[in-house]
Amino acid sequence: MPQTPAEAVSQARKLCRTLASAPLPQARAKDLFQILARARGWSPAQQDQILAFGQWLDTRPAPGAIKAQCDRLLEAL
Repeated sequence: MPQTPAEAVSQARKLCRTLASAPLPQARAKDLFQILARARGWSPAQQDQILAFGQWLDTRPAPGAIKAQCDRLLEAL
């Protein structure tokens, strides 16, 4: 059963809170992205933000930048 956007954001926030202490922040951020991407019911603008986040992750950003970007995305959603 697909998650709602609210459920996905709640689950993603939990991952984001522990991102800085994760042994592999990039992998944790990818998990966060997948949770958001699988949810159904996003507006087109929200879908674009989620996809842009996924593309940004593909650039392999510095671990220190990942948490800030995750926080910004979750605030925007």
